[in-house]
Amino acid sequence: MLLGSGEFTPAMDEVDAAILASIPETRPTVAIVPTASGLEETPRSWTDMGIAHFAGLGANGEAVMVVRRSDAEDPRWSEVVGRADWIFFSGGRPQHAIDVLAGTPFWRAVLARVRAGAVLAGSSAGAMMLGEQSYTPDDFDENGVPHSVGVRPGLGVLPGHFVIPHFDLLARFPPQQVDQWTARWPAGLRCLAVDEDTAIVEGPGGWTVRGRGRAITMRSFAKQTVHAAGTILDGIAVAL
Repeated sequence: MLLGSGEFTPAMDEVDAAILASIPETRPTVAIVPTASGLEETPRSWTDMGIAHFAGLGANGEAVMVVRRSDAEDPRWSEVVGRADWIFFSGGRPQHAIDVLAGTPFWRAVLARVRAGAVLAGSSAGAMMLGEQSYTPDDFDENGVPHSVGVRPGLGVLPGHFVIPHFDLLARFPPQQVDQWTARWPAGLRCLAVDEDTAIVEGPGGWTVRGRGRAITMRSFAKQTVHAAGTILDGIAVAL
């Protein structure tokens, strides 16, 4: 599940409830992992939001405080995700999440649990980190707009792809700034762009767009294919 934004809010109630209904457990356990916000003061607020949100939907939320690389090497957190039915990475900075997780026992435990049938979800930076490559926004202004954007290898769960969340917000940014970002397009990769309060969810029939917005696939910023809510995307492989 890849979200443009909206994790743990009423905007995702219907989508999350449908996923929970597909899990055989009577009261599923959702591991809330705020890794991407580890450079901020918000990790606990993300886990508190997640726990409250999923409690309202009849599930147990569990805070998994992997915010530094030393946390990702601590076996207790690997044990926690090893029993989760759903592993949910919230937003922040993708480069921090990648630095913390790549090659660690915790990340290996996440992948093993997903191979065993657990749901994997990432929102905003938590979705960006899953690509073969990831944009790395940095140096944010007072409105949360990044002045600089780089590109680096991601965690590789989505080979051949990279993810842009909050895509509908790009219309508010100065065109010359957007042009600078798109000039750094990861060569040869397809972009999965997702609007706010919107998700693409993998299921038996493929990846379906859910929520209030759209998903956009593109090989370049100039050639966009728009997928409305309810439509199915193809060609998205997952490597675990």
